[in-house]
Order: sequence, then structure tokens, then C-alpha cells
Amino acid sequence: MIRRRRKWILILGAGLIAAAVLSIVLQRSPSGEIVSTWGTDVRFSVRVIDDDRTFDVNLADNPAVGGCVAYEGPTLAEGQENWKPAHAYRGVDLAALLDRTVGLDAIETVTLVALDGWHKTLSREVLDGGTSAGTAILALSEDGVSPVEWDDAPMLVLLPADERFSNQDMLDALGPDHAHYFGDSPAATGLQVKGVAFLVIDYGGGRLPMLSDL
Repeated sequence: MIRRRRKWILILGAGLIAAAVLSIVLQRSPSGEIVSTWGTDVRFSVRVIDDDRTFDVNLADNPAVGGCVAYEGPTLAEGQENWKPAHAYRGVDLAALLDRTVGLDAIETVTLVALDGWHKTLSREVLDGGTSAGTAILALSEDGVSPVEWDDAPMLVLLPADERFSNQDMLDALGPDHAHYFGDSPAATGLQVKGVAFLVIDYGGGRLPMLSDL
């Protein structure tokens, strides 16, 4: 009887230790999904530019969040949909990152700029997460691929609650001025800015930063 009691005490103790370790390694996303934090070998830096202030941020220093989404491409023929395959993404909440650097209350727009110059602008309303665009993240992983092996990281990804981001969702959330078009056709897929290097606060025109500025 004593041996059996000791055995259960040892099992219970091991379980409590495992739970404690797990609570350190895992965190909850805003949606309640539990996702692991980043490994120590993951380093992706972006530069936040707010007028004459700059902040170099290692994305792996921020909690990981995740979700799935399928994007709609441009309409190729009348009455035909052009949905791309759904993917599971894991990344960093963009609004939370900006709030920790410049403060979200001071932001009207953020322009995400890739190393190749491709850029897209999101309004504060989109950053707040209450539009049809859902939560904006800087994705570091797609479909479980390691961040160090995924060539598109960090990539802007929008995660609507229904896991489908249509062209109409894009127009409703971003408006016609900030939406992406393929010719005359709206194309939500064009919002996936790959290799994001800069986050420019309240961009008012003029030269955007580039690789030589790093």
C-alpha cells in the first residue's frame, strides 16, 4: 500500500513539473488558441519607422499566434471564383507589435515595405481587428515549415474569423484606395507582402526605405 502511494505521488509530481514547463513554453493567442513560442534560433528583424524615430524589432521576441486562411485571387471570368488553397500560418500579431513600440493610439496607418519595394498600407481600423480582414499578422511560418526554411517570411497575412479573405472583404476593410488590383479586378492575394523589412508609420508620400537603409 505504501509503495503504491509513493508511486502515485511520483507520477503526480512528474505531471505537475511537466505542466509547469509546458506553461512556460506555450502561450495563448488572442483567439484562445495555444501556440508555442519561437525557438532561440529564430531571428527576423523589422525596422519600425516613426518620423525620426526608428525601432529595430526581433519578431521572435514577441508571442506567436496562428490561424488558417484562404485568399481570393482576381476574377478571371465573369461568374467564376478564383480561390487559392488555404494555408495555416504562424506569426506575430502586428497591432500588438506596434503597440509595444510606438503605441497603437498614435497610429493612423502603417505601410509595410518589403526588401524589393513592394508595399501595402493598413489603416488603424484594420489594425484594431474589427473589420472583415480579421487579425493582421507578420507570418514566419506556413503549414508548419520552419521559419528559417520559409523564403517568404516575414509575410503580411490577414486572418478573418471565417478563414476566407475575399476580394469583397478586402474592399470592405481597406477601401478602394488601399485595396490591391490585378488590372481592373480586385485581388486580395496582392496584399500578401513577402519579406517585410520596414513598418512605416503614417506614410505621407515620398521615398520609401529600402535595403540600403538597413
